[in-house]
Amino acid sequence: MATLYVRDLSEEALAELKIRAARNRQSLQAYARTLLEQEAATPSLDDVIARIRTQVTARLTTDEVLDEIERGRRHE
Repeated sequence: MATLYVRDLSEEALAELKIRAARNRQSLQAYARTLLEQEAATPSLDDVIARIRTQVTARLTTDEVLDEIERGRRHE
């Protein structure tokens, strides 16, 4: 396990984090670790967009997308 030190955190932010940790019945360390692990597990917007592009291009060609759009317009 790695150790992370946070410097120059404002007193206001520290106080709020302590309150939130207490509300969750966690130590500040456990609460901060949970937040950081959740953040690390969340894909970035760029990653999500890249996955969507890969899925879309893998499934439909440009002509197929245009055909679907045209089909949708005719049903309106």
